[in-house]
Amino acid sequence: MAKITQADMQPADIIVSTGSGKVSTVIRTGSASPYSHAALYIGEGEVIEAIGEGVVRQKLEFALSDDTLAVVYRRKNLSATQARLVIRYASSQVGKSYDYAGVVGASKHTVGGMVMHAISIPLGVIQDIGEAINMISPESSFFCSELVLRAFEHADARITFKPATMSAPGDIPGSHQVQYIGHLKSQ
Repeated sequence: MAKITQADMQPADIIVSTGSGKVSTVIRTGSASPYSHAALYIGEGEVIEAIGEGVVRQKLEFALSDDTLAVVYRRKNLSATQARLVIRYASSQVGKSYDYAGVVGASKHTVGGMVMHAISIPLGVIQDIGEAINMISPESSFFCSELVLRAFEHADARITFKPATMSAPGDIPGSHQVQYIGHLKSQ
């Protein structure tokens, strides 16, 4: 485990993290991953992330304040132009809503879908609502890993083969397209 600081990071780095809260625990359990959140580092000590309030731009230290684990990954062979496109796309989403339907189970294959299935909450209604919203306006709202992965897709630098709408934060470190940079926080 390599301990790093903000100075070791580059724009378009991905931070996957987790906290000690109940929502984090549910997401980690449902996805069988040590991670429950993903954010995009945009440089100058700031991140863009999809959280309960929606897509926001905020200081890195504030974004990590409740995290117990935060690990940085970098897309391999990402050009400077692609990094700018990733950041431009994510920046253009600031202010959009959080995708509760997506994270809670718009698909049986999402983290939320697995969790909801595991605790026996009917997925049919949630799926129908989430799929209808995504068909009308697929980029009107985002959950954390969906935002990060879509930003890389728009820069023609996919990270996973899985659709962004079916992603989980733990899918990012498992991709052969990223390299481990280091830990900002460790448990």
